Amino acid sequence: MKIDKRDVARLLEGFSDPHSVSLWEVAKSYKILRGVIYADDPQPVFRGEIDADDLQPDELRVRGVVSFGDPDLFFSFARLGARGEPSESSILRWVSEHGLLRREKGPRSDTDVNQAPISVADFRAEVLRACQLLTLYMNIREEDFEALESKIGGIDEKRHLSSYWPHTPRTDLEIFFANCRDVPPEWGNVEAWDDVYIALVALTGEVKDRLADVRLDFDIFSNYPGAQSSGSDYRIPRSWDCPDLLSAMYLQFYLLITDSEPVRRCQNPACGLPFPATRKNKRFCNATCRSNARNYR
Repeated sequence: MKIDKRDVARLLEGFSDPHSVSLWEVAKSYKILRGVIYADDPQPVFRGEIDADDLQPDELRVRGVVSFGDPDLFFSFARLGARGEPSESSILRWVSEHGLLRREKGPRSDTDVNQAPISVADFRAEVLRACQLLTLYMNIREEDFEALESKIGGIDEKRHLSSYWPHTPRTDLEIFFANCRDVPPEWGNVEAWDDVYIALVALTGEVKDRLADVRLDFDIFSNYPGAQSSGSDYRIPRSWDCPDLLSAMYLQFYLLITDSEPVRRCQNPACGLPFPATRKNKRFCNATCRSNARNYR
């Protein structure tokens, strides 16, 4: 779901320097061995080539640092599952460009990328979760009550609109909806609950869980000595501190769903994922989907 930085600039309003929210170094190489994705060569791409402190923000991704300022960060991750369960090769390509999702616990290394290995199954579950949350958000925005009832009630028995994911464990979202179908008596009459309310509880709960370790912060170094002047008033720039790539991606998603800007679905039948509707005539999320849609005519 390619999104131009100009298309999502509104999501970064209030940040004097979006790149300061989160920087995530990318290792020189990654591999998959016995179903586990790990950094095969954990040295950062730019290490030894050029001092990262001398790089301009637009150079960071080129030199192997992924930042919150990349507007395609969350959507590129969700797009991995647009056609169903992603292959190991597509997962490895994404990881080689963006890095692994979480930081390795324990002391940080001054020389190596400190990223936790993750199983292919768990990585796919995170992709599926992102796809499901995007679709659920769109169902809520469109007031598609039939789709919400189908998801919550398990009527169609489908995990995803395009395919079944045979090698991927159940997501927390699926477990939540399953529990809603088999609720203990103390929860009251679940049949009387509104499907939109249940969907909102599920959506916000999942996002809050992914943002649990994100902290408020100040960006006092972007315009040293730290204050921006406007007449006689001074403002200290606000920011957030994201501990890993996954939390940075979900901070982007949080800003998207609380921004209330227009969104629409990609009209490529093989995709169908939401994207910001920045132009009235924009029907596809990217050029690839626009080209592939010709096969369905």
